[in-house]
Amino acid sequence: MKPKLILMSHGNMAKETFASTQMIVGDLVNAEIVSMEADDGLSSTQAKLQAILQKNGAVPTIVIADLKGGTPCNVAMMAMGTYPQLRVVSGLNLAMVIEAAVSSLENVDELAAYLTTIGQQAVETIDLPELEEEEGFEE
Repeated sequence: MKPKLILMSHGNMAKETFASTQMIVGDLVNAEIVSMEADDGLSSTQAKLQAILQKNGAVPTIVIADLKGGTPCNVAMMAMGTYPQLRVVSGLNLAMVIEAAVSSLENVDELAAYLTTIGQQAVETIDLPELEEEEGFEE
């Protein structure tokens, strides 16, 4: 069985990344969102995540959090002690969520490692390609 996916972020980043992924790949039936609002703090964010994890039980789950060291990521990391099938990956980006949606990987550790690689590969500086003179633009 494919691991469950939980996107966690400050504000609406997780919600909007989820929506963008659905626009590209269709419904994400195996994913949920935890958005930390400005007044949530640690305890409210923990309660939001806990509600999802309790509902899932011992299902292998990957949390993709927006920022290592931020409250959403820290909350997910704290939950790892209670949920041995929980893995946390930081650096939430659209490429990671799309790959999580379409990947056939079922092992939670393999999928977490794969998503980390995808996230890293999705970040790069794009240089303007050099055109040969004959390939130049016509005015």
